[in-house]
Amino acid sequence: MKKVFYITFTLIIVFLISGLIPMNKGKDNCIEISGIIKSVSEGGVKDLVFELENDEIKYYINRGFENGFEISKAKKDFEGKKITLFYVNSWTLLAPLGTTSKHVANAVINDSVIYNEW
Repeated sequence: MKKVFYITFTLIIVFLISGLIPMNKGKDNCIEISGIIKSVSEGGVKDLVFELENDEIKYYINRGFENGFEISKAKKDFEGKKITLFYVNSWTLLAPLGTTSKHVANAVINDSVIYNEW
């Protein structure tokens, strides 16, 4: 019985620690994608979320509303425009098969950088 407890406890600790490893947000660890912004919304904790046309994945700027974005202005300025996003290529035990949302490290609209973590 103790053996099962120790194995379970160890697996839980490994699982929790793996979720705390920070993502490498450098340009060399990002994937580029472009598309037309279908909608802009708020998600998570003050995250700015982009949905692109013909794409199931949601892309978010972590704490975007704490970094100067406002939802009404973002909707007006961004919806319907072409955007180039660089999202972090990451993997975690918390989502081993991938996720339906991606962390944006850099965003460009009309050759103008609107967000940058580099």
